[in-house]
Amino acid sequence: MKKRIVLAGGGTGGHLFPLLTIVKYIRENKQEDKIEFLFIGPKGEFEDRIMQENSIPQKNIQCGKLRRYFSFHYIVDLIKMPIGFFQSLWHLFRFMPDVVFAKGGFASVPVVLAAWVYRIPIVLHESDAVPGMANRFLGAVATLVALNFERAQMYFDPEKTFIAGLPVKKDAINGNEEAGMRFLSMEKGTKPVVLFLGGSQGAQSINRKVVEVIDELIKRYQVVHQIGTKQFEKISKEVQHKGYKIGYSDYYPVAFIGEELADLLALADVVVSRAGATSIAEIAANEKPVILIPIHGSANDHQRINAFELSKAKAAVVLEEQNFVPGTLLHYLNEIESDKNFRNTLSSNIKKFYFPDATQTLAEAILRVAR
Repeated sequence: MKKRIVLAGGGTGGHLFPLLTIVKYIRENKQEDKIEFLFIGPKGEFEDRIMQENSIPQKNIQCGKLRRYFSFHYIVDLIKMPIGFFQSLWHLFRFMPDVVFAKGGFASVPVVLAAWVYRIPIVLHESDAVPGMANRFLGAVATLVALNFERAQMYFDPEKTFIAGLPVKKDAINGNEEAGMRFLSMEKGTKPVVLFLGGSQGAQSINRKVVEVIDELIKRYQVVHQIGTKQFEKISKEVQHKGYKIGYSDYYPVAFIGEELADLLALADVVVSRAGATSIAEIAANEKPVILIPIHGSANDHQRINAFELSKAKAAVVLEEQNFVPGTLLHYLNEIESDKNFRNTLSSNIKKFYFPDATQTLAEAILRVAR
């Protein structure tokens, strides 16, 4: 008899890619013909594309966001929440899985609650050092809670939790520097390469700083800049208006990085990135020195706390947004590049935040609790 696994989550790449990594691992290692998957989550262009590309059936539900502040959207969310719950009850009844694997966040809430009603086992995964409201709430009904940061243990029942790490997709590991250069049509010269990452949707403040300081950057570095699809044309034009022809002036903009990520990380000498858990795990897997720029005011301040967990371990340089000014950015880039001991310390210490067996550990836990 086939086992059935429901995947719950959505909204960002950080919530979707770990689900996808688990699916790929189970398909490759656990007799694909004996396991069925179903994704239940919000309808979105990103979610649709990811699930279709990987042949994962999906059912869409309404998802209301748990907010820590007053907003007129709160009224709409209050309507969406019960609708999403009853939609989840129906989809779970039709599919009746053996286990639900939830990546957390507001998109997981109706699915996990419906699974709890049916007494379906639930494995919840928390990526960040401090869990959001949704995961703190869902942790009470989950069968198991898998964590990425030890610090997050204080928020959950210790008998339910275990440290698993964060699954890192294969196309973020073991890249090839030459393949990265081919992707960018780059000829690597004597200047080191700086890779700016803004997450799956780009980061406006990082984009603005790159434009602001591009003259100084180009003097010392080759710049690979992941902009995000929404701002790609605007930011690219602004850089070109400063006199830097794309692909010919040591400036290489990219709208979205997919399976090329490992190659670009292999190519990079230093990375500047947001402090999302997925980005941290991918950079750690490649042992790259990094400057982290946590989002100011992220939910539960999770990016700042993620970043300072690395800072305490001397595994990253952290610049909060109020200190993310051209002079400071250039100072730390130059210090990392010129001080070999400092660079090696960052590269060595960040390895502690990568769990190479995370995917296997989580997959086996999911299958173990499947009823």
